[in-house]
Amino acid sequence: MGSEMKQRSVRSAVEPKPCKNDEDNVENRREKSSRRQTHALRRPKKSASRVDQYSFLLSSTFFLLLYLVSLVKPEATRKFTSLQYKYPGKLDAYDIGIDDTYIVVTCIVALVLVRSCLLEYVLKPIALTKFHIRTHKSQQRYAEQGWSLAYYTFSWTYGFYLYYKSPYFLNCDHIYLEWPHDCLSGTFKLYYLLQMASWLQQILVLNVEERRKDHWQMFAHHIITCLLTLGSYYYYFSRIGHVILIMMDIVDVLLSSAKMLKYCGFSTACDYMFAIFLVFWVLLRHIAYNYIFYHAGTKAPGLMANGQCLAFIDQKRCWTPFIIDVFLWLLGGLQVITIIWMALIVKVLIKIIKGGSAEDVRSDADDSE
Repeated sequence: MGSEMKQRSVRSAVEPKPCKNDEDNVENRREKSSRRQTHALRRPKKSASRVDQYSFLLSSTFFLLLYLVSLVKPEATRKFTSLQYKYPGKLDAYDIGIDDTYIVVTCIVALVLVRSCLLEYVLKPIALTKFHIRTHKSQQRYAEQGWSLAYYTFSWTYGFYLYYKSPYFLNCDHIYLEWPHDCLSGTFKLYYLLQMASWLQQILVLNVEERRKDHWQMFAHHIITCLLTLGSYYYYFSRIGHVILIMMDIVDVLLSSAKMLKYCGFSTACDYMFAIFLVFWVLLRHIAYNYIFYHAGTKAPGLMANGQCLAFIDQKRCWTPFIIDVFLWLLGGLQVITIIWMALIVKVLIKIIKGGSAEDVRSDADDSE
């Protein structure tokens, strides 16, 4: 018993006692390591989309090749960079034709280039540094809505200026009087071809990027819009196409604004913007749109009586009841999709009334991160 106590006392004397400073250093190192790990988890990272990166590279390559070819053979690239079918002897008057496809291709590639640059080098850095949006998906959604806001603001401003200066400003009868309208100004022709390119580019983006819950509704909407835009351009119904486009664009400006406010965390401002958007949606996409739809079906044939197809007479463009019906069916299909979206919007409205916040019910589930 005495010997065991002696051995214990010897061991305790031999074993080094932990120093208080060493214990403090260990604790400090642990705390610093824990803080670094927490900071690393919370630190937002800029997301990079491969689609946007490849889009930037391919579109840049297109314009570089176009420039290089123009140095050697300018006539080979002229159709890609200038409007075609100018009426001889007239200062600013253009017809339409198959060679307008070249400008549409240039506009599509230009939109892809500007969009990818804006998303990767402007909007995503803003989402990261200004609003501290952390997740890849939320950064991507914020950037997409920022692009939509920028483009639709530009296209609506451009289109409304042309509408204000037009003879059919607030006068639907002049949309059809003196048809066919085969003499387009350069600014109007460029506007219409740019809008055509925009919708074709949106179909491309829709099928390349990650799909959302309403993919097929969006796809059907874009296909119908492209058919209407292409068909109205070919048949010189560009005036009614112009009116519908500006009605659609201003609503998209408000929708993109509301979504961006949501991603930035401004829930109250988002709710107010959503309310403004809802008013414009109903007024323009249902009331005004359906009035134009009704006017086209009931009054357009009478206002265009001189342009109806006649047997054994060579006419530049003419219409038949079947052609009118096709356009009316497409316009009706567009309204059906709009009504489906209206039902989804009503769900958001009910959620706000019950005390929730405005969220895009058309987006995927992770969109609210």
